[in-house]
Amino acid sequence: MPQADRRLSSIMFTDMVGYTSLSETDEALALVLLEEHRQLVRPIFARHSGNEVKTLGDGFLVEFPSVLDAVRSAVEVQEALRSRNLSASKDRRIQLRVAVHLGDVEHREGDVYGDAVNLASRLHELAEPGEICISGQVFDLIRNNREFRTVSLGRRQLKNVNLPVEAHRVLLPSEKTVPSASVLEPNRVAVLPLTMLSSDSQDEYFADGLTEEVINTLSSIPGLKVIARTSTMKYKGTTKGAGEIAMELNVGTILEGSVRKAGNKVRVAVQMVDARTEEPVWAQKYDRELEDVFAIQSDIAGKVAEALKVQLLREQRARIERKAPENIDAYVLYLRGRHQLEQRKKDDLKRAIGYFEEAVQKDPSYALPYTGLADSYTQMGRHNWYMRPREAFQKAKIYAKKALEIDDSLAEAHASLGAIQIIYNWEWGKAEEQIRRAIQLNPNYSTAHYWYSHLLLATGRLDEAVEEAEVAHVLDPLSPAVGMGLVQVYLFAGRYDAAIEECRRHLDIDPSYPVAYDFLVHLYVQKGMFEDASRETEALSKVSDRKGESLAHFAYLAVASGRSEEAKNLMRELTAGPQVDYSNPTILITVWSMLGDNDRAYELLERAYEDGKVAFPSLRFSPDLKAFRADARYNQFLKRAGLK
Repeated sequence: MPQADRRLSSIMFTDMVGYTSLSETDEALALVLLEEHRQLVRPIFARHSGNEVKTLGDGFLVEFPSVLDAVRSAVEVQEALRSRNLSASKDRRIQLRVAVHLGDVEHREGDVYGDAVNLASRLHELAEPGEICISGQVFDLIRNNREFRTVSLGRRQLKNVNLPVEAHRVLLPSEKTVPSASVLEPNRVAVLPLTMLSSDSQDEYFADGLTEEVINTLSSIPGLKVIARTSTMKYKGTTKGAGEIAMELNVGTILEGSVRKAGNKVRVAVQMVDARTEEPVWAQKYDRELEDVFAIQSDIAGKVAEALKVQLLREQRARIERKAPENIDAYVLYLRGRHQLEQRKKDDLKRAIGYFEEAVQKDPSYALPYTGLADSYTQMGRHNWYMRPREAFQKAKIYAKKALEIDDSLAEAHASLGAIQIIYNWEWGKAEEQIRRAIQLNPNYSTAHYWYSHLLLATGRLDEAVEEAEVAHVLDPLSPAVGMGLVQVYLFAGRYDAAIEECRRHLDIDPSYPVAYDFLVHLYVQKGMFEDASRETEALSKVSDRKGESLAHFAYLAVASGRSEEAKNLMRELTAGPQVDYSNPTILITVWSMLGDNDRAYELLERAYEDGKVAFPSLRFSPDLKAFRADARYNQFLKRAGLK
């Protein structure tokens, strides 16, 4: 019998996520992806001196001469797959769980045996798809190496392993740090949608509106970082636990509860949960008259501030009380309007305006419905709904100013006015004053940070714009609008892979989101990946209700890939039909400029100028508009717009 060879080795174990279930539903596709995955990872193992001991179904057992070789190989594998998945549809993505352990192994007849092998095969179960998990023994040897970043997973019990094992996760170079539960910040707070317990489904707006008001109230407290409503509302009706939600939103504190409304009576039950332990910190029930709802908000804010050892200043408490209307019916109508506005659909917008107008009639001294009207008409102007953009923006500006005449401490109203001055009046200095004031009043107001990023792009400050877009994204990580704001700055900054990943994340949530497909077309063109760009152009044409704009993207793809005559024919077809339905004409300006026809491009810019629909960030930074910016008319236009 041959003598066994024992030595200390670095062992990697990989597992292909979802392979078994895919084999049951689509065996042919499963085999194709399995082979593609093998062809991708084997050269990487070899580059790092890895010895492929054997394949285990859809996984590998690989031995390396050193810990550094093993971890470097694991990182390269995951980064290569991440890059590959950016251009793959959801059903064709390949994701691995990878584990690395250092231990004593026995070599016999071309195979390896021992506890170290068993531990590595179990350790991978702690890794999420696309992640790398390492044992404490591996961590001890790389902990001082600046090449790697890690997050502790604590001591974990593994199947068929007697003692708990210390485990760590290796972060990829492209990855932002994801905290473990033990390092979640308590002062990062998420208010989950309050559950409406009333039997009347028509009262749903009240729970949603009260949730938003509690978020706004807490957001004004210095020392707290509060996640925006757009992101927390994604968890309405969820079965996920507080701990899981906290990890997804990167918060240390969860506020959750319920509302019951019967006539003029309300019962609000709230509890604050420490996300690290999932244990309640405090709980409170309020049985009040509807008129006392603002006192409830104030008390909740005080309790949260006290529990988290931050100070609710007299100024913030007074601001909460100033929001209370003289007529409680006006408040209820305002909540109804906000509920409709948040649906972000054309018909809902009209209903929202009706509720806000009725609230103003009930109580002309109540500021919040005026901000609702300002936001409604701004949205109407941006989407070209019901009236010409210029008329809509003029109305929006009047209402924002009216809100501020009543209450100058409303961050929402300052941000609304600033947004109008950015996208319509182009009063850059005044807009910056309004946006900065909104952020001063409410540092957690993601919408203000979003608009500030837009302003910074328009005024030529790309690096600052990236910072503000990232702040907005941290405060509202699941918002499609904020997410696409981040994609835009990443596109202009040349960070194409990060932008693609953000688009993919939002399409996983909503596969029919046209703006994400729009950006993907441009991103893949910049990377020279024209087949992928073509796929996304087709997808955009299927989900967008703006068919003229979709056709322009086919022309854009054609000219970008060198098919100029095809692009010209498509543009002629587009201009020969009815007036193009576009949210902004930038895509048309882009195609004509890329075709070498700057005269037409500048004609379109003049029309956009008259409509108040100029996308200044794209004009200034789009990589497709270099020839457009080289034209003498470009600087003349910037001067007219107050940007020179």
